[in-house]
Amino acid sequence: MSTVAKNKLLTWLVFVLLLANAATITMFWLNRKPKQPAIQRGTPQEFLVKELKLDAKQQEQLEALVKEHRQAAEQLRGKTKEAKEQLFDLLKQPAASDSTKQAAAKAVSVITEELDLLTLNHFQKVRAICNAEQQKIFDEIINDVVRMMGQPRPPMEGPGNHPQGPPPGGPHDERPSPQE
Repeated sequence: MSTVAKNKLLTWLVFVLLLANAATITMFWLNRKPKQPAIQRGTPQEFLVKELKLDAKQQEQLEALVKEHRQAAEQLRGKTKEAKEQLFDLLKQPAASDSTKQAAAKAVSVITEELDLLTLNHFQKVRAICNAEQQKIFDEIINDVVRMMGQPRPPMEGPGNHPQGPPPGGPHDERPSPQE
């Protein structure tokens, strides 16, 4: 095969490959799924009020439950922070025994368990203020509410708040404050 024929063949192959790539990109573009609508439009508390169609009395009860839960959760988060600091202070003790490390890690997990149970009990109380029809809706949306609570909140700006802080999972990592 002559050089001219080889160049012509290669030119056609490149052209066919470009067409195939363009067709593939077009197919992906046309068949893409629309983004899922964001569940959260406000706080989890606002979401519950809207979805459950809570009346004024129920909203007052919910507000009281939320306030009670936030106070108790904040105390537990403070304890979690202290326990994690004690756990990671063991890094300063190169001879710390495995049992000491396990005890410190267990202290963190016990407090985390308390927080999880506190939240579970909170939602049982919220469910209890609902009527039968609202409870059915509550059962359908509770996982959405829990997901909303687990979403990281945007960093606060201002003095002392650093949006570019350490990555999550470090010794001072805390759960986002639920705003149910």
